[in-house]
Amino acid sequence: MCEAMKLDRRVTHTICVVRDDEHAPFTVLSPCGICQERLRYWGDDVMCAVSDNNQGEHPLFVPLRDLQPHHWTQVYPLTELEHYER
Repeated sequence: MCEAMKLDRRVTHTICVVRDDEHAPFTVLSPCGICQERLRYWGDDVMCAVSDNNQGEHPLFVPLRDLQPHHWTQVYPLTELEHYER
């Protein structure tokens, strides 16, 4: 996200992949609250990987708006919010 902002590039998708050690399988986690707030800069249509509840082997991608259906920015016009503009 930091590199995208520095280069004035749009973030369209995000995925968080973790594992317990170098031999453990990979697991997909949904973005944490801080990352969700940062991703809002690129809009609520950023696609976020979430686990399919099958040990994270097959992630689903859902729009950020689905992770935050009652986000605080909804009470403000888009023109009043800092956001990515092409």
